[in-house]
Amino acid sequence: MNFFVGFGKGFVSFFRAFKIIFGTKLWQYMFYSLLLWILMIVVTLYFVGEMAESIKAWIGEQMMLTSIPDEGHWLSWLKSFVNGYLGFLVSWVIKIAFWMISGTLLKYVTLILISPIMSLLSESVEEHLTGKKYPFNFAQLMKDVLRGVLINIRNMFIEYFFITVGFVLCIIFPPLSIIVTPVLLLFGWYFIGFSMMDYSCERNKMGVIQSVRFVRKNKGVACGIGLCYAFFMALPFIIGDAIGMMIGPVMAVTGSTIAFIEIQKKEKDVPKTI
Repeated sequence: MNFFVGFGKGFVSFFRAFKIIFGTKLWQYMFYSLLLWILMIVVTLYFVGEMAESIKAWIGEQMMLTSIPDEGHWLSWLKSFVNGYLGFLVSWVIKIAFWMISGTLLKYVTLILISPIMSLLSESVEEHLTGKKYPFNFAQLMKDVLRGVLINIRNMFIEYFFITVGFVLCIIFPPLSIIVTPVLLLFGWYFIGFSMMDYSCERNKMGVIQSVRFVRKNKGVACGIGLCYAFFMALPFIIGDAIGMMIGPVMAVTGSTIAFIEIQKKEKDVPKTI
């Protein structure tokens, strides 16, 4: 499929998903994603806060401030400064650095954690569109989850590789950032779309290699879905994050399932030439 035709198809399929999700009881899946996001935020903030406190304490020990009393000593003001203003600064620098570095990592952690839910959603969407029934099978669900984990880890390492190469190239020759930035965005969209489309690939008995070939062949679709997902996940402020987490994964999985079914149907309808 032509890249731009596929890109448009992926984009349109994402927004066609709204009609299916809100026209059925599948809208419930949006709240599963939201609850998971809230849990991740709480856990992440806790561990980042603990790490910041540990580093602040380490700085105090290195400066030998633990032996200085809180008042009455000529260096008590320094201890107060480190525990107060400097501690606040260190805490926020660590938190900001963490969010900047872990953006891609958290994206894949989220995809891995919601994979059982999204696998069930993709099945439900296909059942709604085709009438084909998929009886619940716990062993198959675990197999789907394992595959989803492996696919996302694979995609994460490949994307990190390209991010690293792009970063190095931009350091060596800064003007290249004009080209590298949009290319890295495309890679990000592609791998997100890949993760979303793989649920349908796996359910239709495609091996990992077959799935990779299928998504490469329809890379435009993957990028179109990934773009829409990235847009909603990038909405600003807390309310934007919540809306993005509710809409992004659910609509991306539903849209990719719609696109997959239509691509498969089209390929079956095309007569083979001898």
